Amino acid sequence: MARLGPFTDKPPGFRGRTPWSYRPGESFLHRLPGGAKLLMLLGFSAVLPLGIPAMAAVTVLLAAGALSAGIRPRETFSGSRQLVVMLLLILLLQSTALALPWGNGEPGPGAFRVSFNREGFFRGLRFSWGILLSFSAASLFFSVTTMSQLKRSLDLAESFIRGPLRTIRGGGARRGRISLGLTLMLGFLPRFFELWEAADLACEARAGRRGPGRIITILPLVCERIIQSAAESAAALEARGLEL
Repeated sequence: MARLGPFTDKPPGFRGRTPWSYRPGESFLHRLPGGAKLLMLLGFSAVLPLGIPAMAAVTVLLAAGALSAGIRPRETFSGSRQLVVMLLLILLLQSTALALPWGNGEPGPGAFRVSFNREGFFRGLRFSWGILLSFSAASLFFSVTTMSQLKRSLDLAESFIRGPLRTIRGGGARRGRISLGLTLMLGFLPRFFELWEAADLACEARAGRRGPGRIITILPLVCERIIQSAAESAAALEARGLEL
């Protein structure tokens, strides 16, 4: 029987940890309440549009946070290959300027001319940097946060918000429904990567096609499995009287 590595049930030869999966640990970020980490994630996303200095600060903070949690910063970009390809295409389009072979509405001599658009290049580079930082921040969040941590924090927030409402309305609202719904919604993000990885490994084991062809093959299967998983979760909640 093949021996498994620490904190994983993956066999030897596995390419790496599942993107956005939880990494057990005892660091400060691991012990921090889930709600506080969620607010930090939202704060990072809010400051990214403020400019290059803000993006540089977020980059440093994310790298420091990953190292403090025992995670190599580059591991927070695990699973972003398709995203990087899309961003490179966007960057290429942003940095390319086309000159048409006619003017004033009339056909004229000449040919299409392609030139480098410096302003568009830097605009696309900044956009790509921001998207990758958002991906990295979300990856770090799920690496150090369990769904039970997040649920407890959201329960407290919901109780705090519902308190005045119960006083005004005289009660009657069922507690925990909003926090449970938000937790399930966020929990489906790492679940998507788990299903994608399983489908990708199954396709590779069957000598399936590589490159864009594999993505086209896997994507509908993963979407179908996500829908099935959502239906199973809804049925389990309904069976326990917790339907949303």
